[in-house]
Amino acid sequence: MVPLISYLLKMLVCSGILYAYYHVALRNNRFHQWNRYYLLAATLLSLVLPLLQLPVPAGRQAPLVLSTYTTQIITLREFILPAPGAIDYLQMALYGYGLVVLLLLSRTLYGCWKIRRLIQRNPVEQRFPYRLVQSEEVKTPFSFFRYIFWNRDISPDSADGRQILQHELTHVTEKHSVDKLLMELVCAAGWINPFFHLSKKELTIVHEFIADQHAAAGKVADYAQTILQVTLQSRQLQLTNSFFHPPIKRRINMLFAHPSNFTIMKKLIAIPVLIALIIFVGCQRQQQDAQPGVIDITMEQMKTIDAENIKEINISNNEALLRTKDGRTYRVKDYPFEDLKRQSAKHDNVPKEVFTFVDNPPTFAGGEEALAKYLGSHIKYPTTAQENNVSGTIFVQFVVNADGSISDVKTVGKTKGSGLEEESIRVVKEMPNWTPGEHHGKKVAVQFNLPIRYTLQDDATSMLQPFMLFKKKTNENC
Repeated sequence: MVPLISYLLKMLVCSGILYAYYHVALRNNRFHQWNRYYLLAATLLSLVLPLLQLPVPAGRQAPLVLSTYTTQIITLREFILPAPGAIDYLQMALYGYGLVVLLLLSRTLYGCWKIRRLIQRNPVEQRFPYRLVQSEEVKTPFSFFRYIFWNRDISPDSADGRQILQHELTHVTEKHSVDKLLMELVCAAGWINPFFHLSKKELTIVHEFIADQHAAAGKVADYAQTILQVTLQSRQLQLTNSFFHPPIKRRINMLFAHPSNFTIMKKLIAIPVLIALIIFVGCQRQQQDAQPGVIDITMEQMKTIDAENIKEINISNNEALLRTKDGRTYRVKDYPFEDLKRQSAKHDNVPKEVFTFVDNPPTFAGGEEALAKYLGSHIKYPTTAQENNVSGTIFVQFVVNADGSISDVKTVGKTKGSGLEEESIRVVKEMPNWTPGEHHGKKVAVQFNLPIRYTLQDDATSMLQPFMLFKKKTNENC
């Protein structure tokens, strides 16, 4: 859902900037073909640019080795009946958006069906390069692809009729119906974007400018009089190109308009605008994901990091390095590592070093599959968490001592609450002894991390089942 919202926001930004440039620099100028293709290109670019990702060179720093052992994520799913009145508003919004898209597409298909029905119910006269359909149902002439629909009250051979026919023939030869159908589909899919609708409206008017320019053929005054003399009472289908398309005043003003100054400059400004937009939109994601170096945070700030996003933790010399799934690396300088070592030596009162990387890491008896079964049979999904619909990943950190016992159990990251942290700590503390880790042939204390994911699912039964996400955890550089 988040990527979709991000895409829609970027689409709005792109279309807004491109339309603003058109409105300021290109609108109401006489280079109509340029404006036509610009509006089409701007609409398509607004759909494509948010998907673009450009590589951004970043300074190289010495890699930080994160070697703390982390087991695979263990998922505990509690199947419960859905809470009464629980509503997923985001999902409902998505369904609502899709429903509007279907309605708009249905309207477009209905318009095509009405045109097809009009063709089938009336005689069609073949005239290269168009086909003439004369019908009493046609109030004013219009065109759709190769068809020109004509009102029988207007003679195609009269002076006014020839100008109107030339106007509609221009729509046919210039394939304006393709543009209109494309914009209808885009506006249906991206109906939430107001700039698409503005571009569609402007493109329709530009089509009329182009057809007026060809139909006038040097007789601008006579052609303008023809437009004014015809009654504007009809309503035409949205997909068609009607001769009497409003705004009439703007069309007549364009007939008498003089070529604008700085024409080439107005067109060329589009190049730096487009380049800036590509860099801004295309590089934004890379800048977010690429976080070279280390971000220093405090212990309090570390507690606000969601455990769902924690990938690895490395602790040494009163410093903790946290690597998150989005590629960032955080450093906690005031991490109480010395306290951790003193607590891990409580069995024999001899200070021991807690390792984060050893030759042979500690293992649970039977492996990770046995560990998942143990947690699945011993963890009880807290009732408070079920009632409050609380779920998420709890990142448990502990030390496997040289004798295999577990000590210094705590959770890392943002607190979920409702008893999830307490239940995770309780079960980890009660775990049987592990096979201790070995380093240089000696058994040593090793830091270990255990992600436990709590998930609530709707079902008629209530049961607790463990699942493993089979993703091999290895030492890697960041």
